[in-house]
Amino acid sequence: VIEKKFKDLLKLEDIQMLRTGLADVAREIEFHRSSGPSQQGDRFLPVMREFHTQASVRFAELEDKFQDMKTRFDRVVRLFGEDGSVLQADEIFGIFDSFLGAFAEARHDNESFRRRQEEEEKRAKQEVELKKRTIDRKNKTGLMSSVARNLGLKSSSPTNGGDSPAKGGGGDNKGEFDDLISALRTGDVFGENMAKFKRSRKARVLNGGSGAGGAAGNTSPPRHGT
Repeated sequence: VIEKKFKDLLKLEDIQMLRTGLADVAREIEFHRSSGPSQQGDRFLPVMREFHTQASVRFAELEDKFQDMKTRFDRVVRLFGEDGSVLQADEIFGIFDSFLGAFAEARHDNESFRRRQEEEEKRAKQEVELKKRTIDRKNKTGLMSSVARNLGLKSSSPTNGGDSPAKGGGGDNKGEFDDLISALRTGDVFGENMAKFKRSRKARVLNGGSGAGGAAGNTSPPRHGT
């Protein structure tokens, strides 16, 4: 980070060395000043005096910032219950770095756990909905079968022992189950409408039987819808 963003810090020397260097420059300037008048064209003294003045001002600002930093650092160390005279800056900063690393790792773990929990809850909800739809479908099928048994209807499915369309009974059974579906939708198979539905079905069966008897002597297949 320092090499990329704070390259000037790589040139920073120890503050004590800077103080010593400024003192050496001041002594050098005083030596040349006390040595008598300088030769014509010699600009060593004016240049070094200007440099020393500017450097002294900037060094004084640096010392003020250093003292402010040291005061803040001691305050932070005391805030965390440490002794600033024993604990060095790199040690306290190392503690902060370890804490921030552990904190970031904990946040990542919590986020991963939250995503897994949401996925598990979503999967469990889907399983419950699928189970509910399956139970509802079975209940509807069982209700239709129960009503069909109560009304004496025959199933059109070959696996339930009913006549298949190839045996000639498929058309009648299909019509009966169509009537059953219609009755279930309108509610005719419940309450007082049950007798009405049975009478309607009985009349249908009688009409179908007489039609079949009238056609017994006819060798040609019966024509529907004529």
